[in-house]
Amino acid sequence: MPEGTGSDLSRELGMVAVFTLTTGTMLGAGIFVLPGPAAEGAGSAAALSFGLAGLIALVATMCAVELATAMPKSGGSYYFTSRAMGPLIGTVVGFGTWLSLVFKGSFALVGLGWYVTEFSAVPILGVAVVGGFLLTVLNWVGAEKSSWLQNLIVGGLVVILGIFVGKGLFATDRTLWQPFAAGGVGGVVATTGLVFISYLGVVKATAVAEEVKDPGTTLPRALFSAVVFVTFLYVAIMLIITGVMPLDDIAESTAPIADAGRLFLGALGGAVVAIAGIFATVSTANAAVLSASRFPFAMSRDGLVTPKLRQRSSRFETPTWAVWLTGGVMITLVLAFRGDVEGLAKIGGTFGILVFALLNLTVVLLRSAQPEWYEPAYRVPFSPWLPLAGAVAALLLLPFMGRLSQVAAVGFVLFGIGWYAVQLQVGEPVEPDHDIRDLLLGAQYRQSIEEKASKSREFSDLGSHVLVETFEGETNPLLCTLMNAFAEEFNADLEVLAISKIPPQTPIVEPASHADADWKDPIESALTLDRDEHTVTFEQIRTHDRGAALIDTIREETELVLIDWHDPIRKYHFRESHVDKILRSPLPVRLAVLKYRETGDIEDIVVAAATNPYDRAEIELADAIAAATGARLTLVKAIDEEVAEEAETSAREYLSDLAKLTDSPTETELLRTDDVDCALVKRANAADLLVMGGPTRPDRIREFFGQTTDFVPAETTSSVLVVKEPGVQVPLSRRIWRWLSRPD
Repeated sequence: MPEGTGSDLSRELGMVAVFTLTTGTMLGAGIFVLPGPAAEGAGSAAALSFGLAGLIALVATMCAVELATAMPKSGGSYYFTSRAMGPLIGTVVGFGTWLSLVFKGSFALVGLGWYVTEFSAVPILGVAVVGGFLLTVLNWVGAEKSSWLQNLIVGGLVVILGIFVGKGLFATDRTLWQPFAAGGVGGVVATTGLVFISYLGVVKATAVAEEVKDPGTTLPRALFSAVVFVTFLYVAIMLIITGVMPLDDIAESTAPIADAGRLFLGALGGAVVAIAGIFATVSTANAAVLSASRFPFAMSRDGLVTPKLRQRSSRFETPTWAVWLTGGVMITLVLAFRGDVEGLAKIGGTFGILVFALLNLTVVLLRSAQPEWYEPAYRVPFSPWLPLAGAVAALLLLPFMGRLSQVAAVGFVLFGIGWYAVQLQVGEPVEPDHDIRDLLLGAQYRQSIEEKASKSREFSDLGSHVLVETFEGETNPLLCTLMNAFAEEFNADLEVLAISKIPPQTPIVEPASHADADWKDPIESALTLDRDEHTVTFEQIRTHDRGAALIDTIREETELVLIDWHDPIRKYHFRESHVDKILRSPLPVRLAVLKYRETGDIEDIVVAAATNPYDRAEIELADAIAAATGARLTLVKAIDEEVAEEAETSAREYLSDLAKLTDSPTETELLRTDDVDCALVKRANAADLLVMGGPTRPDRIREFFGQTTDFVPAETTSSVLVVKEPGVQVPLSRRIWRWLSRPD
């Protein structure tokens, strides 16, 4: 399991404490400031927008809880993604989360100015700037000095808003809700993106997972109930505001909840709500400074930003540079946007949407890769569909966020990638040392194992046909061994071909074959098959086109084409040969090319692969040969010596799982080397037979079977069997034939 830093914390937080904390992260400036822009965009249906945003946030919260219970030493979304998918994605998420919270803080500061002007004619931006400076100083002096005030504010807000909802539900005029969706479906979706910023704080509540009693039970119950509670509260408040005020009045109001409260709570009630708005905006801005400053601090500890940002104040023990950077950017945004809360909310929400989507995708990838340390106490239900649906729903909001928000999102992603690339070159070593490629490879390993396990022994149940092409009717001991092995292991009939290519100007009717008339006798004597169970046929073919003749011989039930190759096994020999023609043809058959090098009896078989998973064909064919000969079977994987420990662990697990799928006793070897191809050649030289697989769809411009699969068989002194799975899906007609041919 990924380790955190620092000492373990005692588990003292229960259900109520976590619920209160989570509610406090969401209950703030959003509902006090956004009703005006929201009602202008969607009308009374803005309540539905708050509900949709809450639903997307709920799915992201489920994913965050799963990650938090798997990584209880976590520090938020940055830690989750960086430890799961590596520092590159962590950099993007770290910057994105920091910016989303900074924009949320700026948005709250403007809201603070709005509500202060309810009591005094002061400049809104002046109040926002002074408030931002004072909150930055407060967080530099010490966040614990304001924690008790934060809890008091949250409790007071719940009480005031509870009274607002309780009274307001009886004061609404339903006729004001008509038309309900004034902006249409597009207005509802666009407003969902606008109000999304209200829920951004929920994920940061998972950072306390290490301090929670029974986190596998407490975290999901507390966080989910908090999201549902706040969502219903927001929906109810929005319905009340649009039910007591005309939409035009709401759009023009800078303190919509206070103005609505005056209509049914009186002047004093409206003033109390306005005071609550001041407290809510202060609370939100303060929480933004506190939480956002911890992201550059954490990234600095991992070597992703300057070491200055992890320096603590010798007097206050707070991350001085991180706090002042966060507060300074927050104030700068207030001035740059000139108090445009809608612009601040949309850009902050855009960054938050990207972070939420990445959290959802992190769960999907970790579930697929199943690293040994990933053992969450809570698991998202209906995975991967629910996390994927949550990610898609979040990303679908981006087209409605405005051109500036979209450009900012693309720019921030590119900036994060560029920053990471530069930091690798000029900065200190970054942590962790693995990246998303390792996670994707782990997922690919897992998928490969599951596919092989589900299809294991499918080949043997179909009454299969194996087609063998000899070289002009010649044979060798290893070819006969393979014919026996494949026929026995896969319960297959054999068809042995001697194809003679004659010059184009020579008529085919003329006997131009070099094959001896008795070419089949040595093969028949070498085969040990029971002729009552296996049919063996021989055919001698004269042709101008060797590839076309071989393809014409492939039947509906042919599962494997085995070719005895006498030329050098290099790509320029394969290219434009009859083997090349088979690879380019849409035939769903396995291809195995044998290069015999007179290595004698087969006692040691090596199946080798570089970084990618093995194909099912090479494993099954090697297993069949080992079963027929009694040879030792070894699965060998070579990886670069500089790969992360995560990648090595995944490769070892994959080899171990793969060995369990073979019938023969199987050993595994993992080679860490600075030259993968040469390491495989060296290991193959110590064996009698090397079995390798080529990519399903090779790059025909640069390589034939694949770079490694071209080089290693060419350089090794051992006999080689190069195996390739078909690159096209099995046609429906063939699948039906297989089903009809399957024994009862």
